[in-house]
Amino acid sequence: MTKTQIRTQRISFVLALSVITYTVVDTYLFAYHDINVMKIMTPVIIGLVAAIILCGLLHKFFYKWLIENPINFSFCKQDSPIVEAKNTIESICIVETPPIEQPIDSPKQECPPVQESNSDIVEVDADYPKDSHLNKYDSILVELKKKEMERQVEIMDAIREYVTVKTAPYLSKEDIATLISNIECMAYDQIESYKPIRSNIDNPLRSPGLRHLAWNVGERLGIPLAKRAAFIKASFPHELVNATHEYLRLNLRDYVTSQIPIDVPDKGDYRFHLDADNDDSQ
Repeated sequence: MTKTQIRTQRISFVLALSVITYTVVDTYLFAYHDINVMKIMTPVIIGLVAAIILCGLLHKFFYKWLIENPINFSFCKQDSPIVEAKNTIESICIVETPPIEQPIDSPKQECPPVQESNSDIVEVDADYPKDSHLNKYDSILVELKKKEMERQVEIMDAIREYVTVKTAPYLSKEDIATLISNIECMAYDQIESYKPIRSNIDNPLRSPGLRHLAWNVGERLGIPLAKRAAFIKASFPHELVNATHEYLRLNLRDYVTSQIPIDVPDKGDYRFHLDADNDDSQ
């Protein structure tokens, strides 16, 4: 039987004996002296139970708090584990050992050097500052994602403005809204949601201008050429009825005269050159 079991049995015996003793005393006083012990002991028992419960809760709270926020109770005295380790090693070396017969000319044996244990290295790593950039890894990722989302919103706003300005002479207001919706579907790879558009009969858009439009918009969104070609083909099936996907993919960026010229973005920028385009559009 283990020590814990023996201790538990003793505590159980003492508790049982206390209950029996209390019951006997209470019965005797009430039967022969008309003294109701319960009126006196009930508040005491309730107070003791409340104090025990409160003590347990406070113990649990402080233990958890001290685990999460360790406090050095050494009063600014730094521990010296390395010195203690060296002293331990020296004491081991000082312990007398049985004499060993050696040749006269043999050198005296010395205590071999002992390498420092890994525990010292672990203690040094424990002092790594909590406010380092590694501890800010999650917040840095959140901030980067937030900036990327803000940049995508700005790019889409610039695209909406550009498409509206460049296609207003050739499309109705409803068709421009459909074209912008198709661009958003291209950005999110929802090619099944494309809707066909037809430009004005008296002033239609032609193949070179449409190819350049697809290249200019797709370049800001980082869309592959094949997907740009599929987008413009699905958006303007009437104007591009004779153009294959392969032809469109290979000729999205050419410098032929067109209603919408090629607009190459500046390095690291997404904005369009609307003022310069308006002078070159034909």
